[in-house]
Amino acid sequence: MSHKNVRNTQLSQEEFTQVQHLLDQYSQIAESLHTSTTQADAEGALAPLLSQSEEVQIAVLKALSKETNTKAADVLTAMNALCPIKEVRKEARRALLQLEASKITSQWKPPVVQAPAVQMSISQPPRFWKGFVSQTRDEGEVQLILIWEQGYEYSEIRFLSFLLDYWQAGVKDFMADITSKTQVNERIRDLRSRIHQAGSDLVECTLAEGRRLLEEALSVNTWRAKQPHEDYRAALPQINKLLLQVPESEPGEDHQATFISPELEEAEVIINFLGGWSMGDYGLAYDLLAKESPVRDNLSREEWIQLHRAWADEAKPARLELGFVHERPQPQSALWVPTNVTSRTPKTKEIEIGWSLELSDTPLSGTISELPLGTSVNKETHRHWFWTSYQMTRENGAWRIQTITDEGARVQALSVETIQKRMKEYEDGIEKSIKELRDTDPQRFVDEVSWQLTQLLHLYDALLIQLPLDEQIYEEAYSSAILTGNPERILVYLERTYQRFQSNRGDILRRLGSTLVGLAYKEGNEHLTERNQHLLQRAEESLHEAISIDENGLGHMLLAELLMSMDREEEAEQEFIKAQQLHIEGEEAAAVEAGLGNIAMRREDMQAAIPHYQRVAEIDPRYPGVWFSLGFANRLLNDLDQAEGYYQRALQLEPGDIRIYAELTAIYMNTEQAQKARTILEQGIRTNPASAHLFALLASVLFEIGDKRGAQRRLDEAERLDPTLDIVQSVRQHIYSEKKK
Repeated sequence: MSHKNVRNTQLSQEEFTQVQHLLDQYSQIAESLHTSTTQADAEGALAPLLSQSEEVQIAVLKALSKETNTKAADVLTAMNALCPIKEVRKEARRALLQLEASKITSQWKPPVVQAPAVQMSISQPPRFWKGFVSQTRDEGEVQLILIWEQGYEYSEIRFLSFLLDYWQAGVKDFMADITSKTQVNERIRDLRSRIHQAGSDLVECTLAEGRRLLEEALSVNTWRAKQPHEDYRAALPQINKLLLQVPESEPGEDHQATFISPELEEAEVIINFLGGWSMGDYGLAYDLLAKESPVRDNLSREEWIQLHRAWADEAKPARLELGFVHERPQPQSALWVPTNVTSRTPKTKEIEIGWSLELSDTPLSGTISELPLGTSVNKETHRHWFWTSYQMTRENGAWRIQTITDEGARVQALSVETIQKRMKEYEDGIEKSIKELRDTDPQRFVDEVSWQLTQLLHLYDALLIQLPLDEQIYEEAYSSAILTGNPERILVYLERTYQRFQSNRGDILRRLGSTLVGLAYKEGNEHLTERNQHLLQRAEESLHEAISIDENGLGHMLLAELLMSMDREEEAEQEFIKAQQLHIEGEEAAAVEAGLGNIAMRREDMQAAIPHYQRVAEIDPRYPGVWFSLGFANRLLNDLDQAEGYYQRALQLEPGDIRIYAELTAIYMNTEQAQKARTILEQGIRTNPASAHLFALLASVLFEIGDKRGAQRRLDEAERLDPTLDIVQSVRQHIYSEKKK
C-alpha cells in the first residue's frame, strides 16, 4: 500500500524510516484492535506505535489523517484513548476530526473493563461549556462563538466560530478548532476587546440561543438560494452532531434574547428597522417592534418573517434612502411639576422620518400593514417616497417602536385649504431658517430645512391629487424639488408636467433631458449600467425632441455636453458649432467655448484649445476651471511661465482646488525651485488642512531637499488622513526605498 510522503525536517532518517514502516502495518494494527477484549490486549496491539518516540508517533498520526478508510480511524481512536502522552492524544483527536469531516468514523470501541482496581483515564464526549455572541444584531450581522469541553478530564476545548449575516450571505464565515481553555480564554478576551473598540459588546448565550441564531442565518441561505460558507459545509457532520441535531431537551433554555445593542437611540432604532425591513432582515425588524405593537399583526416572529419574505420576493425592495429624521416636540403640560421629574428620560417619543425605496407593484403589498402610501413615484426607477411617524416606547430599558403612522396618507385626506395653509407654514419656516441659521449654525440650518422642505414636497403631492390640472402647482413643486438637489424626485414633476400640459414643451424637454443625465450620473448609480444607458438614451431623445420643437443654443449645448459624456466627440463638436451659429451670449457662449476647448484637449491639440479657453475667460473671468485649463494647456506645451501665471490666477479664484498646487509644485521642482514648491504646498495645506494629497506632496519635496525628519512628519500626517491614497503610498514607497540605499 502506498502512502503520502510524511517527510518532516525535524525527523532523522532513522525516524523517517520507522514512520514509513509503521504506516505499512497500520492495517494489521487495526485488525489486532478488533480482536482485543481487554485494555491490555489493545495496548499490546498498539505496542509498535507506543514504543516509538513522541515525534514518530505524531508523524504517524498526521499521516493517518490523510488515509481515507476506517482502519486509520480505528488506530487513531485507540491512540486517543490509550496513549499516555497528552500531545499525542491531542494529535490523534485532531486527525479524527479531519476524517470525520470526510464522513469517515472509527468502527472500533475501547474494550469494556469491569470494575478495575485502578480506573483508566478515558476520553470524554463533548459537553457544552459556554457560548458568546456579539451584541450587533441591529447591524444585520453577529459573531457567534460556541465552546464544548471534551477529552481526558475535559481538558480539551472544541471551538466553533460563526459569522452570521442576516441580509444576504447567511453563514458568511466559519472556523473550528481544538484548543486549550487557556488559549480559548485568550481568544475571547481579544475578540471582546475588538468588538468593544467597535462600539459593541460580546455577551454570553446559551446553546439553544446559538442554535436559534444559526438556524435563522441558514434560513437566509435557503431564501436567498446561497450556499453557506465552504468551511461550514465541510464541518457540517460535526455541527449537526453538536448543535443542529441535538434533541430539543438538551440545548438548555432559550431566553429569547435579541442581541440588539441596548444603547440604541430612538432614531437609531427606527433607522435600523427601516434598514432591516428594506434589506430583507425581517427578524430584526420584528424584534425592534414593541411586544404589544399592532404592527406585529398578532403574528409569531416566524409567521411575520415568512409573510414579509413572500412580499419581498415580488416587490424587490432596494436602495433605501433617508430624507430626514425629525423629533416632534413633546406637548407641554399646563401643570407645574418638579424639575427632577421633568428631567427624567421620557417613556415615549414621536419621530418623523422621510424616506424612499425602490419597489415593484404587487398584490401582496396589501398584506403588509406597515407599508405606507408612496405620495410620489418615479416611473423610471420605481422609487416611492414615504413620510411616516413612529411612536416610540421604552421596553426593558430599550427603545422600541409601538406604532407606525402613514403621514403621507393622512395629508392626502386633508382639504385643499388646510394643505395650502400648512404649506404656507412650511415656507415661512424655511425663510426663517435661512435668515436665522444659515450663517450662524450651518448644521442646524441643513437639518431644519431638510425636514421642512421634504414635508413640503409631500404636501405638494397631496395638493396635486386634488388639483391635477393646475400647471402652476407643478411648477412650484418642481422649484421646491430643485432645492433638494435630487434628480430622481425632480424628474417626477417634470414627467407629470410634460404629460399633462402643452405649453413650454421645448423648455420642459430640455429640463427633462438635463435631469435624466443628472440621474444617470447620480453618485451611487455607477453599477446600474443597464439603467444608466436607458436614462442616457431617454435624455438624448428628449433633447433631440426639444430641438425639433424649439431650436435654440441651449438645447444644442445640452445635447453636446451629453454626447461629450458619452465619448462621442465628433457629434458633440457639431452640436457646439450649431449652438454658436444661433448667436448665443453670456453664460451659454462661455459654456460652448469651454466645450470646444475640452474637445481639443481630448484630441491633444493644445494649440487649438487655448483660444477657446481665452474666449471663455474674456466672456466670464470667473468661469469655473478656465484658468486651470489655460495653465494645463500651456504646461503641456512647455510654456511654463505662462502656465504658472494662469495657475496663480486660478488659485485666487479656487484655492480649494488641489490640482493647482500639484501642478505648480511640478513646475517648481522641474525648474529646480524647491523652496517655491515648499511655499506653495504649505500655503495649500493652510487652506486645505485635511488634504492627504498635499501632505504627501510636501513630504516628497522635503525629502528631496534633505529635510528627512520634516518629510517623515508630513508623510505620517498624510497616512493618518488617508493611508489608501495612491500618492501617499507612492511617496511612502519612494522614501523608504531611498532610506535603504
